Amino acid sequence: MQRMATASNGKNDMDDHSPLPGSLPGGTQQDAQFVSSPSQPTPPYFVQEITTESGLADLEEDWNRLSKSCASPNVFMTFDWFRVWNQCFGQESRGGWRPKVLVLKKDGAVVGISPLTIRKASSCGVVVRKLEFVETLADYHDIVLGDDLGGQSRALAEYLVNTKDQWDLVDLRDLSLTRNPLEVIGGALSEVGLHYRVLPEKERCPYLPIAGNSAKALEKVSGHIRRTMRKRMERAHALGLRVRIIENPQDEPGLLEKMIALEAQKHSGGKLSEPFLGKFREEFQSLFDSLGPRQWLYVALMELEGKPVAFQLGFRPGKKLWDYSKAHDHTFSQYAPGTLLVAALVDYGYSQGYDEYDFLRGEETYKTVWSTGFHERFQLLIWSNRLTSRARSFIYLDLKRAVYRLMGKGE
Repeated sequence: MQRMATASNGKNDMDDHSPLPGSLPGGTQQDAQFVSSPSQPTPPYFVQEITTESGLADLEEDWNRLSKSCASPNVFMTFDWFRVWNQCFGQESRGGWRPKVLVLKKDGAVVGISPLTIRKASSCGVVVRKLEFVETLADYHDIVLGDDLGGQSRALAEYLVNTKDQWDLVDLRDLSLTRNPLEVIGGALSEVGLHYRVLPEKERCPYLPIAGNSAKALEKVSGHIRRTMRKRMERAHALGLRVRIIENPQDEPGLLEKMIALEAQKHSGGKLSEPFLGKFREEFQSLFDSLGPRQWLYVALMELEGKPVAFQLGFRPGKKLWDYSKAHDHTFSQYAPGTLLVAALVDYGYSQGYDEYDFLRGEETYKTVWSTGFHERFQLLIWSNRLTSRARSFIYLDLKRAVYRLMGKGE
């Protein structure tokens, strides 16, 4: 995958979900804390806003605890991932952008975190106050980091109702939830009188269950492709190309610089690609230093007599391997270094007890040759019944789309 500084996803036709009949539940507001409805038999959640750097720093221990203990670990939902990109993109301060992390507490303990930001966006001359995830280079997001999706979704929905004069549109992209959890979230939104739309993201994430070594994984492809791939592997091994899986990349001096140097030779469509790691050198060094010791990262490094010729940077959330970014020396293209890296990682994953290899967003041919399925991702749009919110959301979402179609432009 070619990682760029920004990425856009296409939009499909939208479905409106009007709120279910019923009155809006009440709530009290004290010191930026919002009490969820006490109608549930369990104690209510308190939703606290965190909008300052010092407040974020105070969350580090609880955030790391939740990231480590959640049932479906997501590196893009960790404290350090948010911290790095919050500092990176927050410096640009577009549209009064600022963090607005929502902390869910029960009995005084932090039990959930929704890592949001708020900024002003404009379309057709109309300014919209948007709540969204931090601008980042992530492939998956979750609406909340916690273990009670139903109860915490209700608490967040009630928070949105209680603060509806502070925002116009909630735009949550790249949600990794399946349709059943989305229905739970949608039910919570409808119960409090909020409108929403769910859109499938255009780019899916190919994946391969790790049920054997790389030879086993290649049994699914056609005989011609399998023979071609094996011949390239044999030639590469005969040349002396070897792959190392580095589980603690932060401990290898100069590794990131070597990767950046290889990336500078990366081609796409016959041309040099725009730098990715090189553009965010400080940010990725910070991620190496913070996420590396907690076993979230890996680097697969291909070498010829100790000289790096290709790499893949990836993540290790739980029992899964995520293929995030790769590059190679253009002079070694004939040996299909990307194929060798994937094969080595499938073998590594099988030997270490990982159960899935996820190629992340994009359906390039080199991914679909290996993969056996796709993880879908969704966009969730939310707006209130306030006249200004509905009008601004309509202009921002629908009028813009109509204008683009008339002009023959994509979004």
